[in-house]
Amino acid sequence: VRVVTLTAERTRMSHLLVRLTSRLSGLLHLVGVYVGIPALILIISTDVFLRYVVNRPLRWGNEVSALIQLAVLVGSLNLCTEQRGHVRMDALYVRFSPRLKRVTDVVANVCGLIFAAFFTYQSFASVVEMYRFNQGAEMINIPYWPFALFMGLCGVLLTARFLLEVLGRVPDAA
Repeated sequence: VRVVTLTAERTRMSHLLVRLTSRLSGLLHLVGVYVGIPALILIISTDVFLRYVVNRPLRWGNEVSALIQLAVLVGSLNLCTEQRGHVRMDALYVRFSPRLKRVTDVVANVCGLIFAAFFTYQSFASVVEMYRFNQGAEMINIPYWPFALFMGLCGVLLTARFLLEVLGRVPDAA
């Protein structure tokens, strides 16, 4: 009875983690799509107009655009993982047997987990260094450490997702 209760509790906890990461992933993606992308369009369009029509480009346009692009990309990584949207060789994968597909998925998820763990660690390690040395954009006074912190937090979500995938706690329909 105790083993069944413990197994049921683990299953419930893993489903809760899957739902939590899914909701946060969706929220991050929506913010990127409805805030980040329009901001990019506005900044880049304004910069192009000012550069070629008025001959007065935005000095900070490229840096801010790059930071926004980074935030949108990193914020959408977990949703891409959840939807199994990462690049793979579908021409070969569709011909694999179900067993070989499972093995391939496990290997890919272990590699993703290792990458996500290193990415997360380095992002958080960079926050301290960037804050300590006051690193930031050159043309506008934007510090880099909040972006590294955001990347680290997104990395925690991504690491959790890959870990749940490796442990087989994510239903196939998720």
